[in-house]
Amino acid sequence: MITFDIIILISSIVFGVSLYWLESKGNGFYKTVNKIANSKELQMKPESKKGFFVNQEFVPRLIYVNIIFILVVIVFLFLPLGLRVEYYVSAVFGTMIGVYIGSFVVGIKDKSEEILDKVVDTGKDIIDDIKTKGKEAADSFSSDKKETTEATKEETTQAPEAPKKSARERLKDKGLLK
Repeated sequence: MITFDIIILISSIVFGVSLYWLESKGNGFYKTVNKIANSKELQMKPESKKGFFVNQEFVPRLIYVNIIFILVVIVFLFLPLGLRVEYYVSAVFGTMIGVYIGSFVVGIKDKSEEILDKVVDTGKDIIDDIKTKGKEAADSFSSDKKETTEATKEETTQAPEAPKKSARERLKDKGLLK
């Protein structure tokens, strides 16, 4: 009997995780119940993600899990099974553990996606900065080259005005050649 109790506990943990995960994807059933149960002023806002298990405190979650398992027990009362209180307690306890594990996993997944998006955006910004600074640096190098080439052109244009003597003429001036 203990093995059956452990099987119920493990399966109810998985059930709790799946309940939380499904409700975190969309809370349409909770919104419908909210519209039926509350007046127009008290209804939740359309952008709210609150559900039976998502964004709830411990006591409402426990109440909703108990309601689910009371309905399951009522269905099983019509079947000739030997249900005991331990199974009910094990199922409720495991589902609550599963809901909190699901909350933890979905919360980490959402936060990791946000962090990953921030890292990708930062990386894109860094790459864009490198590209723009690289272009600026290349332009500054090319403008330096243009300035140096313009300066050498100016020097070369000044040099022909004062004609240089050839090597032969210089040697003649020194008296080494006749």
